[in-house]
Amino acid sequence: MNERTLIVNEVTRTPSAGPEDHLDLSEGVNVLVGAPNTGKSKWLQMIDFVLGNDDDAASVFGEDVAEKYNSIAANLTVAGEEWEVERRWKDGTPKTRVFLNGESLNSKQYWHRILEQLQIPILHYPQGNPYGQRTWPELGWRSLIRHMYRRQMFWSDIADRQPESEQHACVLQFVGLAEHLFSEQYGDLVKKEKRIIELKAQKEQFMSVLSELSKDILSADEIGVGVTPQSLNSAKQRIESQINELTQKRNQILTALSAKVATDSVNDGDTSLQLSELSKESAVLENRLDELRVARERANARMDEVTEYRTSIQQEVERLHRAQKAGATLADLKVTHCPVCDRPVTNTHSGDDCYLCHRPFDTSNATGSLERLNMEIQQAEAVLAESEEMLGVLTQQIQGLDSEINTCQARNSEIRGLLRPVRTAAAAVLPPEIGVLDMKAGRLQEQLAQVERIANSLAHRETLTEMIEKIQSESVELEKEVAERNAKLDFERASDAIEDGMNTYLNALTQAKPKSWTQNSVRVRIDEKRTRFLIGDQKKWSAQLGGTLTLYFLLSYQYALMNLLSHAGNHFPGFLAIDFPAELPDGSSIKDAENFVIEPFVKLLAMDDFQKGQAIIAGNAFEGLEGTNRIEFTKVWT
Repeated sequence: MNERTLIVNEVTRTPSAGPEDHLDLSEGVNVLVGAPNTGKSKWLQMIDFVLGNDDDAASVFGEDVAEKYNSIAANLTVAGEEWEVERRWKDGTPKTRVFLNGESLNSKQYWHRILEQLQIPILHYPQGNPYGQRTWPELGWRSLIRHMYRRQMFWSDIADRQPESEQHACVLQFVGLAEHLFSEQYGDLVKKEKRIIELKAQKEQFMSVLSELSKDILSADEIGVGVTPQSLNSAKQRIESQINELTQKRNQILTALSAKVATDSVNDGDTSLQLSELSKESAVLENRLDELRVARERANARMDEVTEYRTSIQQEVERLHRAQKAGATLADLKVTHCPVCDRPVTNTHSGDDCYLCHRPFDTSNATGSLERLNMEIQQAEAVLAESEEMLGVLTQQIQGLDSEINTCQARNSEIRGLLRPVRTAAAAVLPPEIGVLDMKAGRLQEQLAQVERIANSLAHRETLTEMIEKIQSESVELEKEVAERNAKLDFERASDAIEDGMNTYLNALTQAKPKSWTQNSVRVRIDEKRTRFLIGDQKKWSAQLGGTLTLYFLLSYQYALMNLLSHAGNHFPGFLAIDFPAELPDGSSIKDAENFVIEPFVKLLAMDDFQKGQAIIAGNAFEGLEGTNRIEFTKVWT
């Protein structure tokens, strides 16, 4: 039996004025009996509040009740450990604050503490499509409470205001399969599959955009159904061929023009020779200027290095001179007063020995130190002089380079001036066909550059493909691991456990009242994707049952949950809170029906394997119901 159960032992509510109200509960079935408006539902709402409902007090049990009371405390037994839980709402305490054994927690911390104590795994589950954009929410304590606390106004679904994916996750948690199905490996696999989908979409979009851009550059035959390396290579060859054709035409025109110019200028050979020599000289000067500028940059860099070196040497020389002066100053200092009594001391002995110990002075150490200092100063000053000499040489070198650069630039400017009229005349002689051919060639060169850019961009597709293949290879191993884990999950046994519990309850009803359940047996089908509750021939329960039968059906589900306590590996905490409606959905009074729908719970929790379970049930009468902790309420609140 699962002994990791939750038991509410006592609930205490503290009013603003007057004595405290107490509700003493026990293991097994507790029935809260009383006419409508005697406060039964409020007690259940307050129990729900101390179990972590994070709504404010006024929203949970009404403004009047919230105004009347200041706090609620409960004594709980959680997996064998006693807890003191308190909720306050009038002393400025945040609405989500819970005090557990005096420790202040927020709601989420409190929920986690309960789950950890009950050894219920804290996990995340897919809500809807596992591969959708939404992150997996946490399957928390409050999700499970919706299956354990049946409120008076919510008798129409397995769990009130809970989507099917969350209901399914809760059922899997109760039967002990959720931690295996929604494992960390499955979560990693889903993340990788989502990443693959994203990368494939990026790749498809990338190729679509690339195809659109290529329409202005490639021909329809080259594009075909899509851009490929082969189509780009074909376009590149076509454009290069067109450029070569234009170049040949241009060369032919220029050759013909050169022949004509040569004929016209046969008597002007000296001028042509002079122009040719000037052009060659200009080219030589341009090359020389490039060399001089590089040499100038190197000389400047060397000048900076030597200047920095000279500065460091100069600082070292200055430091050594300061040390020399300090030594000369301190050498003449003598003790003139006694270090003990501070009275003057008279020097009455020879100056060659110490007047304290009367031994001769050893001047060899002082002389050696002074000689070393002088030698270091001489060496540093020599290095300084050498660095200054290097700076002078570099300065002359830079000045020489600057002078030669200026000379070359002046001569080159002079040559350009001489050539300008000739070039202008030559441009006037060129036929317009040359300009047209150059424009066409320029456009083709730009197209060729665009084709090469598209070819380079196409390499990004290969990068995406490699990323997809890498993740797919990782997913294969995870798929195997997840498949092996899922193969060990016994969904059939879990389905049978819920199904047997529900049908056991319904059989008990028909034994007490033969015509109470008029439908076929319940069928439960649990798999990795959903939980289905069916009636008879695969018919969904909500489409088959009326109001009263729905009440029986939902009670059978909660009976089945409590029955899980006898199954190994379950995570149901053995707690139920059921708040009966004032009347059945068909309009009949529930007074006569209360006992026979509760008796199966009483018998179940009286068994040895269910001693640690607890059900708190609120109703109008429960007349003659034995084996329960009966708590009666008589005061009607108005």
